[in-house]
Amino acid sequence: MTASAGSGTADPRRLLLVAPSPELAAAATEAGFHVVTLADTAGFTDEELRAHLRKTVLTHRVGRMVACGEASSHPAVLETAEELGVSPNPASAARLLADAVEVRNLLNLSGPQWQALALPDEPEHRPPLCDVGYGVETLTVEGMHRVTGIVEFRSGDGSFRDAIPGGGGPGEGRSGDGSPGERGSGGGGPGGGRFSERGEPGAEAGPDRAGGTATAPRGAGLAVHTFPAPITGAEEAEIRALATGLLDLVGYEFGYAFIRVARTGHGPRVVDAVPQQASWPVSRLIELTTGLVPERELVHALSGKPLKAAMPVGCAAAVPMSDPPGAPGRIAAPADVREARDGYVVLTALTPAELASRTAALLGCPI
Repeated sequence: MTASAGSGTADPRRLLLVAPSPELAAAATEAGFHVVTLADTAGFTDEELRAHLRKTVLTHRVGRMVACGEASSHPAVLETAEELGVSPNPASAARLLADAVEVRNLLNLSGPQWQALALPDEPEHRPPLCDVGYGVETLTVEGMHRVTGIVEFRSGDGSFRDAIPGGGGPGEGRSGDGSPGERGSGGGGPGGGRFSERGEPGAEAGPDRAGGTATAPRGAGLAVHTFPAPITGAEEAEIRALATGLLDLVGYEFGYAFIRVARTGHGPRVVDAVPQQASWPVSRLIELTTGLVPERELVHALSGKPLKAAMPVGCAAAVPMSDPPGAPGRIAAPADVREARDGYVVLTALTPAELASRTAALLGCPI
């Protein structure tokens, strides 16, 4: 990373947020940062965007720039931040992590235990449909990866690749000890056999992993998101090693990341990744269950404060539900539903059994 363009005048408490959520901007301001925001990168050519960012950094003596959402992988944003010395993360790492082709090539060159799934746009090499997948959210500070959660995606139609509308949004989940300073080993990686013991592609299981087909007549094609993911300790260790190892391989140093992982008969395999936090509804699941607010956690990381351990209390699920005819966005929520939005309803419970029962009742399938 090069020296700051405002050498000698840049202030680390002056923060430029590119495409932030209102919650992140508010949390940073509350924490004492002098916040400058660029609400959207749309409407700029790459050269205009670079020029605008340079001018903003110099004029406001910005010490750090943080790109959010789609801007987190925008080459012009990443390269300008690195050029000015205000990026907490190498531009190459964020750009590489967001490139599914490069991620797949990198993993395939790293040994058999890292073999990645073929990409969806390669018809002759598409992976078999999987009924179960996982989303791993991490928050990295100075190269130390903390897994904030692992969520399970279980699809009603047998393909977890449709777990997220649009095929690529993030999800949420469980952590183990959740302690800061957790790091994957780029030279290690998950083993191959444990995942084949259950959840093979096409396997039939209900939302609580008991017997019975998880048919979802009111939400087929989208996945039930469950947090904490109902997995064994060994399975969790494999998923965590795969996700944090990928971050090591690309050289990721700071910020949120979200990695989707498929369960296959040969072990967990990476599907894709993005250098940003999980989006709704899965981000809401971890917040409800652990009390951790993602925006505040990121601000704590920027402030150099210790991060809180993710300690789930109870469990939660996001269940796909159809909007009533003629009223998009107006799901009729049953009494025990916590929230309803964007085609999903959120359920909470104190125990996995209680959550499974409520989820199955909502989907209209036996448990």
